[in-house]
Amino acid sequence: VLNSYSGWALCAEGFMLDMPLLTTVGALIGCSGAALTKIMCDAMNRDIVSVILGGYGTKGTGKGEAMKFEGEATMTSVDDTVKLLAEAESV
Repeated sequence: VLNSYSGWALCAEGFMLDMPLLTTVGALIGCSGAALTKIMCDAMNRDIVSVILGGYGTKGTGKGEAMKFEGEATMTSVDDTVKLLAEAESV
């Protein structure tokens, strides 16, 4: 989104200063930034409006239950890891 905004700002600056090259380059940057934003929104499976607003108006306060970790943590060393990788049939 910021790439697109900077391009449109450059386009407006070129228009105000009567510099066609700045206007053209700004329009190209703005369009490519908008296309990149659309591609990223599709990849994140999010609506473009929610990305632009950035959670504005949501009721999330982060006061929910803390996440509980399940299972055990096992400690290892570099030497043990190297040995396990060397003995592995496939990684």
